[in-house]
Amino acid sequence: MKLCFSTLGCTELGLSEILSLAGRFGIPAIELRGIGGITENRLISEYAPSRIRGTAELIAASGKEIAVIGTSCSFDDPSKLEAALEEGTYSAAAAARLGCRYIRVFGNRIRSAASAVHAASGISRLCRLTAPYGVSVLLEVHGDFNTEAALAPVIAAQEEKGLANFGLIWDIAHTDGTFGDGWPCFYERFRPYIKHVHIKDRHRGSGLLCLPGEGNLPAAQIARRLASDGFSGCVSLEWERRWHPELPPLEEALPLFTALCG
Repeated sequence: MKLCFSTLGCTELGLSEILSLAGRFGIPAIELRGIGGITENRLISEYAPSRIRGTAELIAASGKEIAVIGTSCSFDDPSKLEAALEEGTYSAAAAARLGCRYIRVFGNRIRSAASAVHAASGISRLCRLTAPYGVSVLLEVHGDFNTEAALAPVIAAQEEKGLANFGLIWDIAHTDGTFGDGWPCFYERFRPYIKHVHIKDRHRGSGLLCLPGEGNLPAAQIARRLASDGFSGCVSLEWERRWHPELPPLEEALPLFTALCG
């Protein structure tokens, strides 16, 4: 497995600074979820067709891998479907030009019995649109989509349609709320679909995020299990400073993360 970090922890940085940060801490891969203070992919200048060749050359020269391009596409609300498909397709085209295999989407809330059905259908459409780019769609285990009841029908829909470019991002904090120390039950059930893992830590009692190793999420246990199982994807520190500015800078979290998972 490879170590990675999400730019949610440093969205204010430009791409050169992000690549330099990865080099300084010996992190081989980066999950792009914002550059230069911008998180909406269509507004990130580095992804623009006129600039993306230069972006790809800069990344190649750094020796770093772009593991995932994050999007804000969600598929629980049918009224947002067309916008999500447009954003997802644009992001997949950028990912392909940058040698990135995955884009991230999420399901979010189960508002009604039909929510999982809407999510499954929307993700199927996006998988078809991204397949020509050689890019897979990864559904983050996020919000209400962190149980077998929510995830199973989404996965089944992709398999029934023969859509191989689909997988999951396992966010260990989201599943912890459902499975706790019983996380192996989740892992064994969905292991074939897990392509990327979000690592973070928090205090279970208060729910407050904290530096890696200072909380009581089983991050180290999960990292050891993934390594022993030969997981070939990335274990990515999702340091959510973008949404939680009270957190310390990413530079303080990275050495603790590498010690925890390295």
